[in-house]
Amino acid sequence: MFGMILVKLLIGFVGLWLITFVIGRKQLGQVTPLDFFTSILLGELVGSTIYDDKVKLAHLLFALAVWALLSFSIEKLSIRFTQMRRLAEGRTVLLIDRGEVNLKLLRACKHFNQLMSMLRENGIFRLDEAEYALYEPNGKISVVPKSEGAPAIPVIEAGNILKEAFRGKAISEDGIRELAKSRGYADIRDIAYAEYVEQENKLVIVGKKRSKKRDRSAG
Repeated sequence: MFGMILVKLLIGFVGLWLITFVIGRKQLGQVTPLDFFTSILLGELVGSTIYDDKVKLAHLLFALAVWALLSFSIEKLSIRFTQMRRLAEGRTVLLIDRGEVNLKLLRACKHFNQLMSMLRENGIFRLDEAEYALYEPNGKISVVPKSEGAPAIPVIEAGNILKEAFRGKAISEDGIRELAKSRGYADIRDIAYAEYVEQENKLVIVGKKRSKKRDRSAG
């Protein structure tokens, strides 16, 4: 009896460690809702099998293997597909835009008492001192004071235009394409990642490769 419990504990410990290593290690502040959900289910899965004599070692190993495969698949799909990542990790929400509180989005995720408390944690003690406030997927708020200007907005990732990377902040797809062309990227698919700096109306681009047209003109 005690020997079987010990063996299950060891297998559960090693299995959980391997799953964590395979799907990627993150700091506590980077844990997403999916990571939190996974940790609870894994703990319940291992805990409920340790003291149940009807659950054999093979059952525990099978359950851990299936869960590891599911977690690994979701992690890789989230990297490959933007929409999958949004479902798994959520999106940044723009609660304050140019000093104006987005009441619709605020009601969906926070209320004023929570907002002000989190602003104070960022050194903002008056609502009119915040130019932008972004509610991150990890549950924290990032604040840009009025003296520091606007944050850069993610607009392109893996060759795809993010029409609303920040909830509450839609961007012009045609405008982004024109800015990309002015930088020598006629095809959006040549861009790995790009941010839009609204105050300067420019793109900060990490390219996969330059367009052939740009290369010929440069020569």
